[in-house]
Amino acid sequence: MKVFVHQVKLDSPYYLAIQNAMHWFWERGYEVVPFNVQEVQEGTVEAMVRSSPNDSIVRAVPEVLRLLLKKLGRPEPPLFDLPACLTPWIGRFTWETTLGQVREQVDSEISFNPFHIRPLDHRRLFKGTVVYGLRDLIPSASLADQTPVLAQQKVEFKSEWRAFVLRDKILHVAHVKGDPLLFPDRDAMIAASEAYTERPIAFGMDWGITPAGQTMLIEVNDGYSLGNYGMHGMMHTAMIEARWRELMDLPDNGIGECFTR
Repeated sequence: MKVFVHQVKLDSPYYLAIQNAMHWFWERGYEVVPFNVQEVQEGTVEAMVRSSPNDSIVRAVPEVLRLLLKKLGRPEPPLFDLPACLTPWIGRFTWETTLGQVREQVDSEISFNPFHIRPLDHRRLFKGTVVYGLRDLIPSASLADQTPVLAQQKVEFKSEWRAFVLRDKILHVAHVKGDPLLFPDRDAMIAASEAYTERPIAFGMDWGITPAGQTMLIEVNDGYSLGNYGMHGMMHTAMIEARWRELMDLPDNGIGECFTR
């Protein structure tokens, strides 16, 4: 089995997660083959994957992985964010809009309650932020008015966690930030993961706990792009492999089943 791993710079937010994955794929006895973006653009990685699709896995940052999938003729995976079927666990008003509409609202003389925005289609366009006034839109000032964004009612979270799910079972729950003694509601996490009707084989669910103690879903993340957040490397790489095979429409090879029994 070969694992093609995208090499990123030291200052990349994905650096540690990718290095960790490289190590654990190696521990599992897989051949690790590094690649760079240019090799994807030139079709080199595509050719290597096509030569042995059933024995190939790819670990890359989301933008590069999506580019490679396109070259391989595979559908672009959706951005899950906040699926409608999980509305009962979202607990706040959310809506899709554009930067132009946000700018008009903030620039008007009509008062508004602060709200959170983040890019809808391209996560790295700007960092998600709470909008109190025009100054908060400075980081996205160079982007077009038509840029789609996801807006949400502002909610304070005292603690944030990520649940890792493989084949419908929560394998690991990791503290992300805030108070580490405020743990999300177990029943809420299980119920939401079961209610997620269009769930991929591997994914993450980010949870926040409000000052009132309510557990709310922050967002859903695709399994191919997750960092490990202290999760054991065997589990983490099993999730990456299972999701990659699903994206390539390959049969589920049962990788990681020992963790889901």
